[in-house]
Amino acid sequence: MAVTMTATVPEGVASGGYFSVSTPDGQVLQLQAPDAGTAGYGGAGSAVSFAYMPKAPGMEDGSACVEMHADDRERFEAAMAAANAKQEELAAAGVVAATAPPAEEFVGFQFPPATFSVGENAIVTRSDGSESGCTITEVFLTALGPLYVVYLGQGEDGTPITKNAEGSDLRKYE
Repeated sequence: MAVTMTATVPEGVASGGYFSVSTPDGQVLQLQAPDAGTAGYGGAGSAVSFAYMPKAPGMEDGSACVEMHADDRERFEAAMAAANAKQEELAAAGVVAATAPPAEEFVGFQFPPATFSVGENAIVTRSDGSESGCTITEVFLTALGPLYVVYLGQGEDGTPITKNAEGSDLRKYE
């Protein structure tokens, strides 16, 4: 179930610019500052509301997953290493802490909710129409809906293979 939080857009972040937000479960999400003039958005220093998917218990070590084949375990460990490295990079660049929404109804800008969390396994539709298992490594919340970067594995030279995906390109891994 999605958790709703708020964050303050940092000074110096222009409309369309991204800023990083840390969630109580340790995820670092990237939010895109709404366009100037968007209803409920007053520019840098304004609070925005967003919803995200918290990490499931056991997600970091794979214990929340069904029993994995050795090849899947290797891909999972590589995907988690890539996701954790990106999370550390974002955190090192500076983050805004997410806070609980006010008790009264929030009247500022609200992002469409994310459906997947960092580190979650999913199925992604590839550009050729086939499907592949993947792991979510980044979550971007934008006014048009969430965007994800997914890890697909490693190339022959050992470099990570990633894909940018919209929520409609992904489905839960069951």
